[in-house]
Formats: sequence, structure tokens, C-alpha cells
Amino acid sequence: MPPPALGKQEADDIALNIRHFGQRFGGNPSGTNAEIVKALTGDNAAHATYLPAELRNLNDKGELLDQWGTPYFFHCGSATETEVRSAGPDRRLWTADDVVSK
Repeated sequence: MPPPALGKQEADDIALNIRHFGQRFGGNPSGTNAEIVKALTGDNAAHATYLPAELRNLNDKGELLDQWGTPYFFHCGSATETEVRSAGPDRRLWTADDVVSK
């Protein structure tokens, strides 16, 4: 099982790439997990990629998965702030071991 620190680093890296996208396009991508992944992987006006290959752990629905195989939860607080939440080792959202980054 991956250590929580590895999960935190990955969530931080994803959040950083979302911010870079937002800086270029005047706002972060929004929508479902799969819609955000599409925007970050080139389905945007510039066809620019903001999700490096090493962060592309996707399921068959095109959702980005955390270190434990659970889809990330993205909460867009505003056009420039997106919370990236991993369910953590217990694979259940909204519990004490969740990994959160903005």
C-alpha cells in the first residue's frame, strides 16, 4: 500500500497543474473528474496538456485515480480554486485519512 506522503505529493502535483491551467486560461477546469481530466489532457482551446503521463492513472471512465485506485474528488470553490481530494488508504471519502490539496 502506498504511504500517505506519496498520496499527498501526488494530490499536490495535480493541484499545481490545475492552477497552471487556470493561469493560462483565466480559470480552472470544472466539471466531473473525467471532464477535468479531458481539459487537462488537451481538450482545451490551446490543445495544451497539463497532466503529465506519470499522473495519468485513469479508470475505464476516464477518471483520475489516486494511489489507492479510487477516483479523485474535485471541488471547484471558485474559478481559481479547486480542491483535490483523495479518499486515502481506506478508499472512503470524507474520513480522517483523506488527502486534500488546493
